Amino acid sequence: MLPVLIGIDGPDLNAGEEAAIRRFQPAGFVLFSRNVESVEQVRRLAARLRELSNHHPVIAVDQEGGRVVRTAALGLNLPSPSSLARNGDFSGVVELASVTALALRCLGVNMNFAPVLDICHDPGAANALPGRCWGNNAQDVISYAGVYSSNLRRGGIQSCGKHFPGMGRAQADPHFSLPVVDLDEWELFETDMLPFLALCPELPGIMSAHVMLPRIDAEFPATLSCRVIRGMLRERLGFRGVVFTDDLCMGAIAGQYAPDEAAFLSLKAGCDLPLVCHDPLPWLEPLAARLDKLDPYEREDSFKRVEALSDSLCFPLSEASLWIKCLHRAERLCLSAGEGGELPLPSSPVQQY
Repeated sequence: MLPVLIGIDGPDLNAGEEAAIRRFQPAGFVLFSRNVESVEQVRRLAARLRELSNHHPVIAVDQEGGRVVRTAALGLNLPSPSSLARNGDFSGVVELASVTALALRCLGVNMNFAPVLDICHDPGAANALPGRCWGNNAQDVISYAGVYSSNLRRGGIQSCGKHFPGMGRAQADPHFSLPVVDLDEWELFETDMLPFLALCPELPGIMSAHVMLPRIDAEFPATLSCRVIRGMLRERLGFRGVVFTDDLCMGAIAGQYAPDEAAFLSLKAGCDLPLVCHDPLPWLEPLAARLDKLDPYEREDSFKRVEALSDSLCFPLSEASLWIKCLHRAERLCLSAGEGGELPLPSSPVQQY
C-alpha cells in the first residue's frame, strides 16, 4: 500500500487511473465536485475504487457545509458552520453532522475532512477560512466542532480536524501562496492550538496546515516540518491518530516542491498520508522509489495507524433511496439556520473544487 491519497480526474476512472491504482495501491482517494454527477454515479465510482484496492481504502471528501459542499450538483446543500455557531444552535450542529454522515454513507464515502478547528480571528481575511470556522475564540470552536465531530462519527463517518496547528491568523490563501504566521510555540498553545489540544484524544485524523511558522521552523512549512508534526502534534499533544496533509498541489507547497518531493518530506516529518489531489499519476512512481529512505520503524508505526483507520471505516448504505430523506432534512436545516449576517466572503478555490 502506497501511503498517499490521490484525486480522480472526473466522474469515472480512466484506464490510466485504474492501472495506477492496481499497481501502486494508494491508501485512499479524495473526491471533489468534478467527481460528482449523480448519486448512482458516485456510488459506482466509490465501489470501483474499493474493487481495485487490496485493502479498505479511505474515500474522503471535504463536506463542511456553507461554501465547502461537494454535493451541490446533487441538490444537497448545507448551512455553514459559522451560521450555526452564530445562532448558538447546538441542535442544528447535531443535525448537520447527522445528515452529512447519512448522505456520505449513501454515496460510498467513509471519511469527511471536517471539522475546521481554526479560529476565525479576521472574518474578512483572504485566507480561505471565513464562513468555515466554528467561532472567533477557542472555546466556541471546541464546543461546536466537538459536537459536530462526535455526531459525524456516530453516524458512521470518520472525522478529521484541520488545519494544524491553526491558520486563523493567516492573511494569505494557501491555494495561491504560503501564508506566514509569526507566533512561537507557546503563543500557539495559548490560542490557536487549543481546539486541537482539546479534541485530539477523540479525533481519528488531523490535517496539517500549509503555513510558515518562522519562529518554530524557518526552513519548512508546517506540513513538511518535523518540529511541527513530530514535535508539537505527536510529542506535545500526544496525538496517536492519522495525520493527513492538506493537498500538496496547492500553491503554498507546489510553488517550491514537486508533489513526490513534498509527499516524501511530509512523511519524513511524521505525516502518515499526504494528499496529491490534482494530476497525481506522474508522481506515484517517484514517491514509491523514495520510501526506502524513510526510517523503517517509523514507517511501520505509520502503517499501523493507517491500518487501524482502515479497519474503522464504514461501508456504503445499501439503500440509496435514503438520499431523498437527506435532501429533505438538509433543506429544513438550511431554512432553520438562516445564512447571512456575515461580511462578504473573499473568493477562494476551496469553494469551487
